[in-house]
Amino acid sequence: MPPDAGVVQDAVTGVSVTGADRIASKVWTVLTAVVEGTGTFSPDVTWIITSGVGRLSTVTGTSVTYVAPFVREDAAVTVQAVSQANPSKVGVFTFTVSRAPAARLMAGTHEGLLSVTSSSQPAPSPQAQKYTLAVVSDTQVLLTPVPGFPKGILVDVKEDGTLAFPPQESAITLYDKYCQQQQYFIGDGSSSAPGTGTWDDQGNLSLTWILRYERVCTIPGTQDPGAPRYRSTTLSTHVFTGFRQQAEPRAPTMAFLADRFTGTYSFSEEKTPAHHPPSTQTQTQPVNIQLQQAGDTRFLFRQVYHYAEGILVEVFEDGTFELPPFTYPPVVEAQGCQRQFYVGEVDSRVPGTGTWDDWGNVTLEWVSRSDNACVSYDGDEYVTRTTNTFEGKRLVW
Repeated sequence: MPPDAGVVQDAVTGVSVTGADRIASKVWTVLTAVVEGTGTFSPDVTWIITSGVGRLSTVTGTSVTYVAPFVREDAAVTVQAVSQANPSKVGVFTFTVSRAPAARLMAGTHEGLLSVTSSSQPAPSPQAQKYTLAVVSDTQVLLTPVPGFPKGILVDVKEDGTLAFPPQESAITLYDKYCQQQQYFIGDGSSSAPGTGTWDDQGNLSLTWILRYERVCTIPGTQDPGAPRYRSTTLSTHVFTGFRQQAEPRAPTMAFLADRFTGTYSFSEEKTPAHHPPSTQTQTQPVNIQLQQAGDTRFLFRQVYHYAEGILVEVFEDGTFELPPFTYPPVVEAQGCQRQFYVGEVDSRVPGTGTWDDWGNVTLEWVSRSDNACVSYDGDEYVTRTTNTFEGKRLVW
């Protein structure tokens, strides 16, 4: 009998990889590898994207975070996990990155012809017109310029290539000394669909909407408060057909993002005292934040309570952010009381993520923790764990 008969030999027999079969654009997902075999061997693998788009982040021995970029069409991605114990054993995993939401696909500047008809004047010939569609959300864009609406009007975008204008109204403004009120509306006041349209992946755009203009006036020479008033209404139908233009180059990423942003900050916090039951609280509030450059690819995310030094943010050209783990110096808040903040938990691999786009929209989500202790108050020790989110848009000066 051979001397090693009955002894299990160390051998890697294969590698398997698991993960989601389909993920959305600009989303993070974790892939996990299992190295199979007999005996004793390293479970670690080396991760490689062999085909497709995206990048790998936060690599560990047995898992990796994949970050999907913005894509206009569904994209297949293949990732390999190569055994470090036996590089001839490879696990292969293929999945799909879904195309970006409709609103982000159609956003841009469109040029074409606009026809405006109304009952008050003859229909002129179609005129050259340029409209900008800026992303508001995954399902809405902002159309500019539109008479009477200096900030633009909202358009709902659907995945089937159709568009819908919800009813909207402008602020009431003064026309002149005789006409104290004027106001614009999208829709004729009776239709449930003030406007419609279509778009496609090739950049074609068609829009049709009704613009209603109302003016409240008094008869000249009768300016008494009780003088009779009359209301005039004009309806006009706007029809635009155009094509999306090539995007103009924007400023370099770091210069583009080094700005102030206005939006909404929300948090959900769990407080765990050392000697009392835990409690939770949530809050949402408007806030302005600032991204201050702190390196070639880093910003400090400032003006969020508790983080006077700023929160470190890594910027990537694919339109994503990542917040690395960070420990802040202890802060003395009262005599005998100390607080220390952390971005991320002990086991956090990516404590925070976020997205940005060419329209100035920014999202950030991160987890944080604070350890609190007061030696002068018996038992006044507690830990808070918080999930934070910010969603906003770059301020236009």
